[in-house]
Amino acid sequence: MFKLEAERCMIERFVAGKNVGANIKAGYIPGFSGMPNIDEQNCMNEELFADSYLSNPLECARTCQEGETRTCYYKFVLERYPINGAACSLCTPNITNTLCANCQCILGDGVERMALTVNRMIPGPSVQVCQGDYVVVDVLNNINSEAVTIHWHGIQQQGSPHQDGVPNLTQCPIIYKNAYRYQFFANTSGTHFWHAHTGAQKMDGIFGSFVVRETEKQDVHSHLYDFDLANHVMLVNDWFTEETTSRFPGRKIGVKQHLPESFFINGKGRYTNSYGVTTNVPLEVITVEAGHRYRFRFINSICTVCGVQLTIEKHKLTVISSDGQSVEPVVVDSIVSFAGERYDFVLNATESSGAYWIQLRGIGECEDVKIQQLAILQYVSGSTTPASREPTYDYPLRKGLILNPMDLDCKNKVCVSDLKHALKVDSDILQEKPDVKLVIPIGVVNHSPEEFFKPNEYKNFLVARPNVVVTETLNNISLSLPPSPPLSQLSDVPGSEICNADNMPTNCGSTVCTCTHVIKVPLHSVVEIVVVDECKIVIAVRAAEVYHPFHMHGYAFHVVSIGQPLGPFSDSTRAMTVKLFNQLEESNQVKRNFNAPPSKDTFAIPNNGYAILRFKADNPGFWMFHCHQMFHILVGMELVIQVGEPKDFPETPKDFPKCGNYIPKVEVRNQKNNRARQYF
Repeated sequence: MFKLEAERCMIERFVAGKNVGANIKAGYIPGFSGMPNIDEQNCMNEELFADSYLSNPLECARTCQEGETRTCYYKFVLERYPINGAACSLCTPNITNTLCANCQCILGDGVERMALTVNRMIPGPSVQVCQGDYVVVDVLNNINSEAVTIHWHGIQQQGSPHQDGVPNLTQCPIIYKNAYRYQFFANTSGTHFWHAHTGAQKMDGIFGSFVVRETEKQDVHSHLYDFDLANHVMLVNDWFTEETTSRFPGRKIGVKQHLPESFFINGKGRYTNSYGVTTNVPLEVITVEAGHRYRFRFINSICTVCGVQLTIEKHKLTVISSDGQSVEPVVVDSIVSFAGERYDFVLNATESSGAYWIQLRGIGECEDVKIQQLAILQYVSGSTTPASREPTYDYPLRKGLILNPMDLDCKNKVCVSDLKHALKVDSDILQEKPDVKLVIPIGVVNHSPEEFFKPNEYKNFLVARPNVVVTETLNNISLSLPPSPPLSQLSDVPGSEICNADNMPTNCGSTVCTCTHVIKVPLHSVVEIVVVDECKIVIAVRAAEVYHPFHMHGYAFHVVSIGQPLGPFSDSTRAMTVKLFNQLEESNQVKRNFNAPPSKDTFAIPNNGYAILRFKADNPGFWMFHCHQMFHILVGMELVIQVGEPKDFPETPKDFPKCGNYIPKVEVRNQKNNRARQYF
């Protein structure tokens, strides 16, 4: 009875109100009369029926109030499931499918293929809560051929590192038919997302949005918008026409590329085949009402090397946040983003009633394959079809002023380094010299098949193009994770597994070292990471450069400098190195910004350039630092930052699952008397 009364009050606040993060709980869509029929039973399960203390997803996606928190429960059922399969003859997904499944049809781009899904949804269920809520997610793995973990990208897990979801680092993978309960406080406000952190599962469908709202008083930008709707989350991803495991590590015949065939916007898109035939899938439609200002939350769940550019026809975008970190408002016409980044912007619905194109355009290496995707911004009571012609890749919407340009033209465009943090920056971050300085080169190592495929050697590799085998490194180390998570089973991790640049194992030889790459930093120290792109990839066209978006678990860092300092792009000698960076720094050519530098948890390192990132190491644990392009992760472009000593780590939860090698002594038994003889 209390819940019903609470929800009645919430609906009244929403219809009347301001800063309504919770509104979609009532099913309200601006301008439509009445409430669409949302069956709350879709959000209920046996755990919620059994415990009235738990709140379901609809109840948790609410307007945040001072002093009011909830325990928000979600159940994720993972399985292999068809796109555009038999369920699509029964129903078509609609806008109410965001928080809870109401239709088991996944349209995708209209091409039937198998996918990995959560609750038979792509994207999976949207977690939308208030800061301070306690989040409980039961993950049941029904994928009968794979183990899995879920990472909560952007949630810093202060005090709960065991919930970070990194296989063999913070937990054991969840095996088939097993369930794992993640539980943690949603203390990191902003726009985030969740995704599988195992293998290629993220690209095959295991991902979804994660929004942590603040109260109106806590949000420094609440005066800039009227509505913050659950269905104004824009989650984009890239997609193959076949399961991703068919492309990794690579093959000699068939489709060999690692570039996507299509993009999705909130799980919808159209695919054009090599004959020019396009599937007829309904595009994503996002509704607004004239005269209001709306907060949009744009999430990049791309897995490949492509950047994407978002443009909304005839509408300016006022950027107010990046990766959940508030920035001083900047008005632009389009936003460039890379894998793992998020941008919040305010859209002022001032145009004539009608419909307008939303264009997502692949850039960088995706310019070769000219991939784009469209959606529609629809004004209520207006036409459902845009009046202008459909934009194409070669005739896109007007780009105007661009945020985050690939060419680092910061005079005519807005670079991320130009953004200013909207809140006070810790004075320790702004000190001239950090306590710890790490210079980390990114590397791509080419191997000939003859040197790589040797008996009894089983190193990770990627077939980048025919007859080109590569591994990817940080500090010339390709990371491999141990058999047991050091966060909870450090004593079970062989000492020979862990290494750093000063402690290399014996398997390095003359090329790449493979080990669990761990760098220790003292608790409470100010750490500066200089990431230098030593990949030496020179591309004929600047727009096709490869940027490596690096994500850090457990923290947001401040971007204090970026650079791509070398000469003409066509210069074949153009290659960044740590030695060159040191020379630039010694000659005072590297400038650090200490005037409210922007804060992020994911930042794209310029091709053949560098970035300088700072954070205060006040969250003890083992934290991944890695390129967020999936194929680069799979071949080792990642490392672990250990903050503090094991005595500083939060206590491992009671009965926490264990894993590791099982290699007992070999026992040869006498068949006659069954007595064992040990040989090892």
